[in-house]
Amino acid sequence: MSEHEHNLKPENLSRDDYGQYSPGVKALLKAMNTAFISLALIISGMLIWFFTFGGYFTVKPQEAVLVLRFGEIVDVFQDSWHWVLPYPVNSLIRIPVSSRSVATSSYMPAKSTGIDGAAAPPSESLIPGKDGYLLTGDANIIHSEWSAVYRVSNPKKYYLSTLTPEKPADSDEQMRDPVTRESYGTRGPQTILRNLLDNTVLRITASWKAEDALYKDSYGYIKAVESEYIKQVAALDIGVTVDSVSLRMKTPPPSAIGAFQDVIVAEQQSSKEKDTARAYAVEQLNLASSESSLILAEADSYKKRVVAQVIADKFYFNKIKTEYSENPDTVLVSLYNSTLASVISSVKEKFIISKDRNGNQELRLKLNPEPQIQAPAKKEENKDK
Repeated sequence: MSEHEHNLKPENLSRDDYGQYSPGVKALLKAMNTAFISLALIISGMLIWFFTFGGYFTVKPQEAVLVLRFGEIVDVFQDSWHWVLPYPVNSLIRIPVSSRSVATSSYMPAKSTGIDGAAAPPSESLIPGKDGYLLTGDANIIHSEWSAVYRVSNPKKYYLSTLTPEKPADSDEQMRDPVTRESYGTRGPQTILRNLLDNTVLRITASWKAEDALYKDSYGYIKAVESEYIKQVAALDIGVTVDSVSLRMKTPPPSAIGAFQDVIVAEQQSSKEKDTARAYAVEQLNLASSESSLILAEADSYKKRVVAQVIADKFYFNKIKTEYSENPDTVLVSLYNSTLASVISSVKEKFIISKDRNGNQELRLKLNPEPQIQAPAKKEENKDK
């Protein structure tokens, strides 16, 4: 480098050196000097930001943050605030860990308006490959809609094994033909969980009767699907925990709804009649039991009275027998008088006929006696007198 070029550098120019050049050169040199100082300040600021606030981040509630260093996961944070070297050294992936739901209507008719809509009007038949349906264990067809609630329990494993979108909070990525741009499905965690739910519902329903799944034991049917689904998701080991599975809609084929309703009405009527019969049977059994208890109680009371009377008669007979053995005449007279008194006491009118000294008996009867007239009650005296 020549001495002249060395002297042209802005940092080597003194205030007096500017006087050796034309005004245009002087302006250029000043602009270059200003640009150099500004660039140095910007670079210094960027370095300060890079090593301070550039790597600062906080973890929101119900969220996990994966730290990727040159594309490799080096740490997982689920709370508080942290600092790492910023991009391009490190990048952050935020994964929601709150409860999320996945729903499926794969087993509903094609004309159904979906999970939140009403079913289509009844049709004569289902179209295989277009209408969804389930085959039950008794060779019947039913339709159902399901949903499952899940949460991310292992963010790292979830991110690595479920083909999550670039932003995990977004919906699953649409897969399109590179030429025609026609969509032929999605891929991602919700797609995996939805397909697994469809598979579980299909297998469990194949072992249940239609009437049990739809009406008689819907709770048991739901629990069977939920238990199997939880087991299948755990076997995949994708960092997801299933909280619950719910049956959002269940129905027989639209063309058979009337027949199913008739069966339900008949079963309800049958159940009502059986309940009435059971109630009547219980009522009659209680009444018979009450009457039986009353009869047994009266019989027991009568038994005790008779036994007590026999014991008393026995005691009295033994006593009379003992006295009769000692004084037979006295006992006979006493018994005669006692019997006579007992008989006479029950007679309304009694006549005693005795003989006079000469042995004659005289009997005088008063025929048609005058009726007794009750004396009138005395009038109360006037209290004012």
